[in-house]
Amino acid sequence: MDYPSNNSWSEFFNEGFFGYGEKGDFKYFSFWHFLPIVLLIAGIALTYIFKDKIKNSKHEKLFRTILGCAMMFTEMSYFWRLLYIGNSDLGEHNMLTRLPFQVCEWTCIFATIMVFTESKNLFDIDVFVCLTVGFLPLCLPAVIQRTGPTYYRYYQFWLEHILPIYAVFYMMFVKGFKYDIKQIWKPLTFLIVLGLICIYLNSKIPNATYMYLQGDDLGEALTSMLPENQFGRLGIYTAVVSLIFGIEFLVFFLLRKFKKNKNEKLELEEKSSN
Repeated sequence: MDYPSNNSWSEFFNEGFFGYGEKGDFKYFSFWHFLPIVLLIAGIALTYIFKDKIKNSKHEKLFRTILGCAMMFTEMSYFWRLLYIGNSDLGEHNMLTRLPFQVCEWTCIFATIMVFTESKNLFDIDVFVCLTVGFLPLCLPAVIQRTGPTYYRYYQFWLEHILPIYAVFYMMFVKGFKYDIKQIWKPLTFLIVLGLICIYLNSKIPNATYMYLQGDDLGEALTSMLPENQFGRLGIYTAVVSLIFGIEFLVFFLLRKFKKNKNEKLELEEKSSN
């Protein structure tokens, strides 16, 4: 039996599945762009349909444990890969520019702890972040332009972003968690504190672009519409996500009110018929 030579293994890990491709390897709005989003929607829908069976299942805790471990492995594997091949297509091993100070990374970390401990406080943060900031990378995954479905980074990116969103809906449907607009101070405090830390790190570490407060990692088209000042960007981010969440909350509030009115009407009809 022939085994791969050392050079072959090196090429596989550095230039193959765990490496980097060419710019444009991942195509926006292609099959491989929509597939993870469709799987996320399907997972959320199935969880809602079977929420009672899942809740009463003796394996419910085991499922949450597997979900939490999957998110933990997804997050850790990002750094394991960087430690081996470097943090760019140039193979640079400067981990200072890739410390876990991005919103999506903390969302994944919080979601992992949330499903393990059933923490309502972490749910209050993640439900806000996942339903606002969490949707943006799904629409414009600029950071994986070089790594399509033939690379590990493609799968790591999508799992890191869709699993926390799924976890939030899982806790809503199965564990009965509800978000309260009065708790909005928790995620806003988290975003502002994290943003201030990132502004400091960006000013001290060369080439650091934490929270995309500087540089064009979000894509040149989107970055060109944002101010260069990091405090200005942080203010815009906070205002935009607050507006998006406000719209989403209003929609859910109206749906709940409609459902409540419908149930009350059915109860009145039943009483009148009796």
